[in-house]
Amino acid sequence: MRGTRIRRTVLASLAATALLSTAACGGSSSGSGGDGGIADEIKVVAVRDHTGPVAYAGLGGAKGTELAVEEINSSGFLGDGVKLVVDEVDSAGEIERASSEMTKAMSDRDVVAILGPTQGAQAASVAPLVERQKVPTIFTQSGSEGVVIGDWTFRATAPMQAYYDIAMKKLADDGVKTVSVLYNATFATFAELGEDVVPELAEENGIEIVSSDSVQSTTQDFTGQTQSIAKSDPDAVVMLLIAPQSVTALGQLRQAGYDKQVMATSVQAAGNVSAAGAAAHGLMYPVDYSTAMDHPEAQAFATAFQEKFGEEPDPYAAEGYDGTWWLARAIKASGDSSREGIQEGLTQVAEEGFTGAMGDITFEGNDMRVPGVVVQWDGTTESLTD
Repeated sequence: MRGTRIRRTVLASLAATALLSTAACGGSSSGSGGDGGIADEIKVVAVRDHTGPVAYAGLGGAKGTELAVEEINSSGFLGDGVKLVVDEVDSAGEIERASSEMTKAMSDRDVVAILGPTQGAQAASVAPLVERQKVPTIFTQSGSEGVVIGDWTFRATAPMQAYYDIAMKKLADDGVKTVSVLYNATFATFAELGEDVVPELAEENGIEIVSSDSVQSTTQDFTGQTQSIAKSDPDAVVMLLIAPQSVTALGQLRQAGYDKQVMATSVQAAGNVSAAGAAAHGLMYPVDYSTAMDHPEAQAFATAFQEKFGEEPDPYAAEGYDGTWWLARAIKASGDSSREGIQEGLTQVAEEGFTGAMGDITFEGNDMRVPGVVVQWDGTTESLTD
C-alpha cells in the first residue's frame, strides 16, 4: 500500500512539474506531427534483442517501456486522448538485422522516434544512419564509443565506464591491494573497461593488477583462467563477462579454490547469476538501478513493475522506463511530436535533467549520467553495500 501511494505521488508530481506548451494538445492525427503540435497517436519503434545471448537486456528494456507507456497514456501526461504507441522488433543479436530494422523504421514517416538497439556494436553501426536520416533515437545499454555522435543520437544508459569508479573505490575501501581481471573482449564496453578503465582506476586507488585475461563471447570454459587466478591469489577478481559466462566462471573460480571477493558489473544484476548458486554468494557489482535503492522514485517504479509483471525489475527495465519517460518529457517540453520537435525536446530535457527510477539523472550532452550504487548478492536478493 505504501509503495502504491508513493507511485501515485510520484506520477502526480511528474505531470505537475513537466513543461507545458501552448500547443500541447492534439495538434494532428498523424504521428509525424510537423505543425508544432502533439499528435493524437505518436508512433515509436523499439529495436532491441528479444532473442540471442543478451536478450535479457532487450526484454528488460521492453518491459520498462511497456510500463512507462501505460503510465504516460493512462495519466493523460501528453494531453487528453493522446496515445503513445511503441512497436517492439527483435534485432536478435545481429548487426545486420538491427540495421535492417532501423532502416525500415526510419523510412516510415509515421515513426517519430526509435528506442534501441542495446548492443554497442549494433548501436555504433546504425548511429551514422540515424544522424543522416535525422530520426531521434534513444539507445539503452550500448556503452561503447561511436554511439552518441551528434544531435539525433541519445543514450538513456550511463556507460558503465561512467560509474565503475564506485566499484574500484569500494574494493580499495575494503583493503584490496591486488586484483586479477577477467573480461569479455568481444563486447566493446567490457573491452574498454578491462583494457583501459579498470587499469586507470586501479592505479588511482592504489591497487595492483596482477593478471588480466581476455576471452570471447564464444568462450564457455574458463578452467585455465580461473586456475591461474586462484594460483596468483589476488585480493579480489574483477569479472567483466556476460550473464551466462559469469555463471560458469564463478563456479569454476570457486572450484579452483578461490574464495575471495569478486566484483562484477550490472550485467550480473537482479538475479542473472542466481544459477551459480553458492558460488555467487557475496558477489558485488555497481549498478545504475537496484530494487535496494530507497529513494521514492525507485521504490514507486519497483512497486508498479511488480504489480504489472509479477517480478522485480532489473536495471535494463529501469533504463527502458526512464528512457521512455525522457521521450514523453521531450514531447511535452517542445509541444511538438514531430521528429524535429522530439529532437529539440530531448535536448532541452537533457540540459535540465530529471529524477527517475535511477535517481537524479543528469547528462553530458545527449549522454545520460547517474550516481550508481554498489550492491551485494546474497543468493536471493541485492543489498546496498556500506
